[in-house]
Amino acid sequence: MASTELATERALYVGNTIAAVIYGGILFIYTYSTYLLMASREPIQRRLFYTGFGGILLILLTIATASNLAFGELMWIEKRDNPGGPPAFFDANLAAWYNVFGTAADSAANIMADALLLYRCYIIWESRLQVIVIPAIIYLGSTAMAIMMVIESAMPMSNLWRGLAAQFGISWVALTVGFNIIVTAMIVSRLLFIHRKVQFVLTDEQRSAYTGTAAILVESALPFTVLGIVYLATYIKGVPSAVAVGIVWGTFVVLTPQLIILRVASGVAWSKDTCSRITQTTTLYDNSNSSSGSSNMISKNP
Repeated sequence: MASTELATERALYVGNTIAAVIYGGILFIYTYSTYLLMASREPIQRRLFYTGFGGILLILLTIATASNLAFGELMWIEKRDNPGGPPAFFDANLAAWYNVFGTAADSAANIMADALLLYRCYIIWESRLQVIVIPAIIYLGSTAMAIMMVIESAMPMSNLWRGLAAQFGISWVALTVGFNIIVTAMIVSRLLFIHRKVQFVLTDEQRSAYTGTAAILVESALPFTVLGIVYLATYIKGVPSAVAVGIVWGTFVVLTPQLIILRVASGVAWSKDTCSRITQTTTLYDNSNSSSGSSNMISKNP
């Protein structure tokens, strides 16, 4: 029991430390993206949307990070002499208002990030609504479970890692991870298909920007999806490391869309115009090849 309590405290410390480092990176990415957006020639509505979207995500992450840090500070410093010590404080205060506030902020950020990822999938698949029907249904279910988890975690003596709150939490993580697996697979498969289709049409620089490894990793949110699978596995098992993985996963909830926004600000993200231009280019290339092939056949068969 003591070893489990110590492992849980260690996981909280490690998770907070890693999250603080990632938070600094996200702050830089948001600042740089905002600078690029304000200096770009994109329509003002588009620039304001991505600036505001990224800013809201950063605020939500700030709330969640501050909540985790405050919880650690109270448990290890301010209230360490309470009866039962830090382990008793941990169990008794998981439903404290600041923890619930942090959980709600993280959940809201995840809902926003998944919505952006769903929209990016819609764009990359050339605005085909039928393609995103199933992911959209899973997204709605994930959102409902997130809301239920936050409500239950606010109940007196509730525990996010055990009981009904944990059941809602596992359901939420399972649905959002399932959503990310499906959407990631759809985006990766689409980009790989386009990469093969345009490899003789676009330049090396253009292929790298739109269908290269970095583009696939960022546009598909692949690292976030893999980390989500790890978090789900540890959450279901109820191991202490789930605390650390969950905190880090919470920062990736914001890091992933911020990287997409950075690509948008840099002018290399997929858009409706990108899809139409590439489609037109490949069509012209295919037509020219067909014409060339027909001419060769005619010359050989006068």
